[in-house]
Amino acid sequence: MDYTAMEQYWIWLSSVEGIGPKRFYQLLSLYEDARSVWDALGGVLTPPDMRFLGTATLEKLRAARDERYFYRLFDRLERGGIRAVTRLSESYPAALTGIYDPPPTLYLRGACPLNGERMIAVVGSRRCTRDGQRAAREFGRGLAENGVTVVSGMARGIDSCAHQGALDAGGPTIAVLGCGVDVVYPPENDRLMAEIIDTGGAIVSEFLPGTPPTPGNFPARNRIISGMTDGTLLVEGAKASGAMITVNLALEQGRDVFAVPGGIYSPLSNAPNRMILDGATPVLSHWDILEHYRWAQRPQADDGRRRPGSAALEPDERALVEPLREQALSFDELATLTGYSAAKLNSHLTMLELRGIIEKVPGGLYRSYANMEN
Repeated sequence: MDYTAMEQYWIWLSSVEGIGPKRFYQLLSLYEDARSVWDALGGVLTPPDMRFLGTATLEKLRAARDERYFYRLFDRLERGGIRAVTRLSESYPAALTGIYDPPPTLYLRGACPLNGERMIAVVGSRRCTRDGQRAAREFGRGLAENGVTVVSGMARGIDSCAHQGALDAGGPTIAVLGCGVDVVYPPENDRLMAEIIDTGGAIVSEFLPGTPPTPGNFPARNRIISGMTDGTLLVEGAKASGAMITVNLALEQGRDVFAVPGGIYSPLSNAPNRMILDGATPVLSHWDILEHYRWAQRPQADDGRRRPGSAALEPDERALVEPLREQALSFDELATLTGYSAAKLNSHLTMLELRGIIEKVPGGLYRSYANMEN
């Protein structure tokens, strides 16, 4: 991968342990460019104006001013199929340049442009509900079907579902990691990571390849997720969830915030419901986001013909399915609600499950997500 000489020194400086964005930009304010920092370290004595770095970081910076370190760094990137995108590059996300402490360098695996015209972040709880999983996947799919790049953090729960929804639609999706782009985290997402790359998406991080996923990395990661997108969608999250860090960063960055409303007694609906009260835009489907930006227009209501996936039900079946579309219920609760005998209820539930109209969910409950004809 080709880099200009100036980019090479920029990548070198940003790769040194202890040189985060703040210190990186402090050095650039003192020196003309990253090459000048390299040159200034060539003498026996450390330049006095670098002492703000502290002894430990200065020692690491001096140790990194070595041709062997320099060439090992670029050899590692080349061997790993990893591209470094600096702020000097046209490929760097323009939206990130205006945030607080923009990452000097982004490491990238994959082909998805980071400067897309339509980009939405989808975030939420790792320990999400089935409804939350479904919402994240449907929003991801619906946005991707309309040319929107879905950006998330590839964490368990909502993040992974949003990425998968975009992949279901055949659209690219970008995962921003709190570790190196060559580190799979969580480990069970190895297949998801591979699919993102193989289908034209991208894995992105500001952390040097090989960096492990430590807790302090994730708030920094979140500012990239919110900063490179037009808006952030919160699907589910508790009041103090990590997803709220991303939402608050989006607000600080002047980005739009959308939230999926939920039940008032659900702890995981606390954050989105509160955000709606505080001014976030409530959304019930991807069309609400698309219409907000005038990226697409919602299709006109159909003329009574069966919609794809809708179900024609007999009255006895409808009496079962309608309440299950509202909430999950047990066998006993359904028997009480409908007055059906155990044999009749069991027969209907079995047939409806075989037809894919209802499904069993954890806790011995039944639930339906089917559309029904009027």
